[in-house]
Amino acid sequence: MDSKALLAIVLSLLLFLAWQVYYGPSQTTQPEKKETTQTAPPASPQSPQSPQLPTTALPSAPPAPVNLSAQKTWTISDSLYKMNIVAQGARESSFSLLQHRKQVEPDSPPMQMISTRDSGFLPLAIDFVHHRDPEWSLSTRDYTSAAPAEVKINPGEPPMSIPFVLELPDKVRVTKTFIVEHDSYAMDVEIQVQNLSAQKLTDQLGISFYFRPFSEGQSSYNPSQLTFSTKRTLHNFQPADLKPESLPKPPFDWVAYEDNYFLQAIIPLVESGYQIVPQPLEGDKGIIRTVYLTEPFELGQNESRSFKLRLYSGPKVVERLDQAGHNLADAVDYGWFSFLAKPLLVVLNWLYSYIHNYGVAIIILTVIIKLIFWPLTQKSYTSMMKMKKIQPKIAQIREKYKGDREKLNQELMLVYKTYKVNPMGGCLPMVLQIPVFFALYRMLNAAVELRHQPFMLWMNDLTAPDRLPAGFSVNLPFLGELNGIPVLTILMGVTMFFQQKMTPSSGDPRQEKIMLIMPVMFTFFFINFPAGLVLYWFINNILSIAQQYWINRNAT
Repeated sequence: MDSKALLAIVLSLLLFLAWQVYYGPSQTTQPEKKETTQTAPPASPQSPQSPQLPTTALPSAPPAPVNLSAQKTWTISDSLYKMNIVAQGARESSFSLLQHRKQVEPDSPPMQMISTRDSGFLPLAIDFVHHRDPEWSLSTRDYTSAAPAEVKINPGEPPMSIPFVLELPDKVRVTKTFIVEHDSYAMDVEIQVQNLSAQKLTDQLGISFYFRPFSEGQSSYNPSQLTFSTKRTLHNFQPADLKPESLPKPPFDWVAYEDNYFLQAIIPLVESGYQIVPQPLEGDKGIIRTVYLTEPFELGQNESRSFKLRLYSGPKVVERLDQAGHNLADAVDYGWFSFLAKPLLVVLNWLYSYIHNYGVAIIILTVIIKLIFWPLTQKSYTSMMKMKKIQPKIAQIREKYKGDREKLNQELMLVYKTYKVNPMGGCLPMVLQIPVFFALYRMLNAAVELRHQPFMLWMNDLTAPDRLPAGFSVNLPFLGELNGIPVLTILMGVTMFFQQKMTPSSGDPRQEKIMLIMPVMFTFFFINFPAGLVLYWFINNILSIAQQYWINRNAT
């Protein structure tokens, strides 16, 4: 088998693996079952002043959905977002991203980060863990605030504190303060508990967050997951994987619910003494409750204790994530090829800043990459042509020494040396380009900068599969529903076919047939790939055809 056929097989296997990983059915790895008598999360590490309270349960979940239209609401807005806080529990009922749309249509409403709002499970629900009487409920009672109904965060202003207060007479006063600043998706939330009783108050707080996929019709190319970051190592979990024995332990850099483009992150601001406990809610498919458990506390009369968290709700833009600190920018993760994908994204954004069309920017980036690899590609094509010329002589040697493998290898090496041909010279230069392909795949599939960005004609979202609306839908095996014609993908397959026809072959009819099957296989693989990646491969094929034409024309 010559180097060209070997490369075809390698590419096919790698692409099949990528297709299975990113577009195949979701696979869940079940953790090994362990015998345990533990029925709840282990107790948090205790500070010397903290009482030793066993954590035997989480706070109760909020009751049935609330009528949001009947709630008193405060609005906090910035150039980036608009957040609504309802009186009941001083919880977030809405967090709209003003610079991102929910759907690709221009009149689509802003992206909504509180995806569980219709279910009544609103984030930032605070409750005591051990005081479970309804009269001690902190998440269902109305808070008050001296803040105006609408708060605008203006440029140049210092961070703004917006407190909400709940007082249970002769029991406890709870103050929840939102600390916000202009031009940032990150904010701090400080919770102060003050004991108003003559008796000691011994308990701990549970702060509940509720997550569900941000977009309806969750697709395999944009999966949602819960991610724990421990010492800059990411641990990703699907709902079925959230078993106590499989979860990492604190301290955490952050814990976030995320998809390719957006995330809601909980960022602890203390090194120890807390837990973050996730659990899928029974009867509510897709909803994950994630509870931040403070360390236990004991308060005498009029004593108080404060707990502080940092939150981030917004797009996965590195510069914005960096503003939140605590290594949150690690959430932009392109796997093994991050070292290539991140610089490619920087170059792509730089090109876009001048061109204002990400499709054109991808074309220019493709040309740049092709120029960088031009010497390697030319060496590969030249080596293939040399190999083709000596194929008859190699066939004679194989026939003559087919019973003597050692002599066969010696004679083949002599031929390669005589004609100055490297048998792997046509394969290795092209294999070096495979990491760039996968880096571009990960980047073009997961860069929020490309989300809903148009190119031209029917291509209005470079992160979605290429589809020309045709008024019909077809279900294909392994590929799912096909709504429209993948025109760009078909053009990519056609150009790949012509490229294969122009590329020097070994002269073996069987290998030539294998190579001509490659365009069909690639077209199949690429049908559900992002349009931006298909555009890259299509332009790369055109440039390769031009290069091969130039080499063939100047060959002696």
